[in-house]
Amino acid sequence: MNKTLGLQLVIYSLLLVGLSYLTQHLAPVLTRPTFITGLIGGALCLVWGVRAMLGRRGKVLPMLTLVPVSFVLLSQTVMSWSGRVEGMPGQRLAAVVVTLLFVISIGMLMRTAYAGVVFDGQPGGLTTDDGVRTQSTGKQSEPRNANKRG
Repeated sequence: MNKTLGLQLVIYSLLLVGLSYLTQHLAPVLTRPTFITGLIGGALCLVWGVRAMLGRRGKVLPMLTLVPVSFVLLSQTVMSWSGRVEGMPGQRLAAVVVTLLFVISIGMLMRTAYAGVVFDGQPGGLTTDDGVRTQSTGKQSEPRNANKRG
């Protein structure tokens, strides 16, 4: 991990704690697991983010935190949109916030998983009008039949 990812983990942890606290106020009975998960996951992600900003390189611990947080938020998203508890004030807004938390968590999990991954594929080149591929270095190549006189 690098310092940029560490900063993103710190921002994510603050969002997780803040938005889970908001859901607790909107629908306290329905979103209690979201609140508990947000507090614990946010605290752990804050620790992992600070460690990454200090130069630690491991990304296993953040991923082991983000996977359970994402699973809990997935179940809470499904339950909040299923509409089991009708008539609770703030239930729809809480469902939107929980869904937003789930999407942010999946995004952070993917960002952490692909941190430092180098793709070894061939870079895409440009094709000229003659169908001749040029290198992606910015130099133009001569057509294949440019040296032939016709």
